[in-house]
Amino acid sequence: MRLSIGVIAVSVMLFLGALVGVYALHRENQALHAEVERLSHLVSERPVELSTFMTTYERFLTKLSLAGQAQNWPLAEFYHEELEETAEQLEKLNLTDDGIPVSTMMRPNLIEPLEAVKKAIEEKNPTAFDQSFKAVVQSCNNCHKAAGKPYIQFRMPEGTHPPQQIFTP
Repeated sequence: MRLSIGVIAVSVMLFLGALVGVYALHRENQALHAEVERLSHLVSERPVELSTFMTTYERFLTKLSLAGQAQNWPLAEFYHEELEETAEQLEKLNLTDDGIPVSTMMRPNLIEPLEAVKKAIEEKNPTAFDQSFKAVVQSCNNCHKAAGKPYIQFRMPEGTHPPQQIFTP
């Protein structure tokens, strides 16, 4: 069986096109590896600081509480989502701090308790909001105890000025 010159030409062109594509992917892969190498020092130089997350939680919890107390449901929904996203971020980091599996503690101690708050916001129910929010604060305090830091305790926000941490022993 004889192949026509056209079939051979098309086959060669397809082969060369595939070869060029593979080479382009190889070059991009090399560039990505070089970029990872260039940036990898940042991981050791700038480790994840747990206090940054916790300060963010405190700020968002305070604002969520104030929005709920004012029955500003769109604002409460906004701060609920910010709080949830931040907790999910920490959960994905697989962070352990002083031997405490912080990331694995996020879901049962913050993300799941926030579900009741979300439901109260969706229902625009101030009583359910207050009850579910108190449960979140208690869950945070229980988590601190479980993490060996019982001295970090919070209360329901009072007024409009953070911080809400209890500083008396």
